[in-house]
Amino acid sequence: MGFFKGKEYSPDRLFSLDLLRGLDMILLTAIGPLVHGFNAAWHLPAPFMAQFRHGWEGFTLWDIIMPLFIFMCGAAIPFALKKRMVDGKAGWAYWRHVLGRVALLWFCGMLVQGNLCTLDPKKIWVFSNTLQSIAVGYLATAAVLTIPCRKVRIAIPVALTAIYGLLVHLCGDYTPQGNFTVGFDRVVFSWFLPADNTVFTYLSNPKATTIYTWVLPSMMFAVMTLCGFHAAELLRSGLEKRRKALWLFVYGGGMLVVGLLLSIWVPVIKPIYTVSFTLQAMGWCVLALAVLYVVTDILMFRRGMGLVILFGQFALTAYLVSHMPFRPALVKLAETISQGFPQLFGPTPQPFLTAMVQVACVVFALLVRRAVKARD
Repeated sequence: MGFFKGKEYSPDRLFSLDLLRGLDMILLTAIGPLVHGFNAAWHLPAPFMAQFRHGWEGFTLWDIIMPLFIFMCGAAIPFALKKRMVDGKAGWAYWRHVLGRVALLWFCGMLVQGNLCTLDPKKIWVFSNTLQSIAVGYLATAAVLTIPCRKVRIAIPVALTAIYGLLVHLCGDYTPQGNFTVGFDRVVFSWFLPADNTVFTYLSNPKATTIYTWVLPSMMFAVMTLCGFHAAELLRSGLEKRRKALWLFVYGGGMLVVGLLLSIWVPVIKPIYTVSFTLQAMGWCVLALAVLYVVTDILMFRRGMGLVILFGQFALTAYLVSHMPFRPALVKLAETISQGFPQLFGPTPQPFLTAMVQVACVVFALLVRRAVKARD
């Protein structure tokens, strides 16, 4: 089966989890660049290309990438952290692992942001990356995992969603500059950053049409991670497989319906993670997991999915290789390899061919990463 052989797949892993994580990373690091390269060469229809961009209001295919990444982090926690507890309790070894992972994610987030190596505090964005959002959600979920009462663990994301929704709805509007979260970030960052820091300037820019905020939306990062956590807890339960799938469909479908109904009053805005957006995103994430669980873990249809699994098992590597600070080197390498292509194929397809080479380089990096891990 090429990149992957089913008989070599660990029986204590859920195939559907790695597959969904891989699909998310392939969308971000392979399909996206290929689509943009194809569009640069031959111009795809505008409505189609709109699905590969972020906007202020609405829900596009590109908007699901970050929520799904955070969701999948939460889904991995029951498998990765429960085994580090002793008699159901979290000791120093547990928290040392958690805090170490949070620190690593935060550092990688600052590295990917691109300005860390400048060593200039005025250029470093302290909190502005998906990996840091995952770190926040990971820490919150690790803490929730130590709570023995299951009802309390379920109530926490519900309470966070309600509190966040009320704050955003009652304390501001839903415009880029008038929403409560941007004002909250502006106040928090102004405590320890100079006025000319890039984050502060960005938040204060009256001409900006799309502003991402981070501090207050951390509540929703925790909610999304906990959604993944509870989905994985369901899959780890003693229920029969078909009942697990049924409850996943109910879980995801319920959140999606509530999110759609709520959007009548609350705009669907990804940059500030309004409750309507978050519920819809989590609904789609759970439903996608349910479908893949049925197909690959119940019906055991796994053929031809090796490349996706490769991206799923080494998702962080794929993300780092394809983003700052490694992205310029990746793009330069792809351009160097493909520089002779116009002589063979003409100039028109060059953007798409360069994107193909770029994706091939990412796949090669993942294969090297897998080979290194296999030697350990």
